[in-house]
Amino acid sequence: MITVMARLKAKPGKENMLAEEIAKLTKVVKDEESGCIMYISHVSTENPTEFIFFEKYTDQNALDIHLETPHFKALAQKFDDLLDAPPVLEKLKELP
Repeated sequence: MITVMARLKAKPGKENMLAEEIAKLTKVVKDEESGCIMYISHVSTENPTEFIFFEKYTDQNALDIHLETPHFKALAQKFDDLLDAPPVLEKLKELP
């Protein structure tokens, strides 16, 4: 099992556009990616430019597939316009 925490920081004024893109991506991931067990997107209540994802995949292959899907790549192509910094991805190990 692979768990990922991803952080995206929107450019000022682009928060709503990024939120809309994230909502579209989240729906498609949940509907179409069988190797994705959990995909939950959040926005910080303290800083509305910060978006945080908690993701869980069956294995590394499922994560690799996610990163190569057309829907993920479509959002990634918009990162230069929407993000203030590169995405930060952190793999996590679940405690027993």
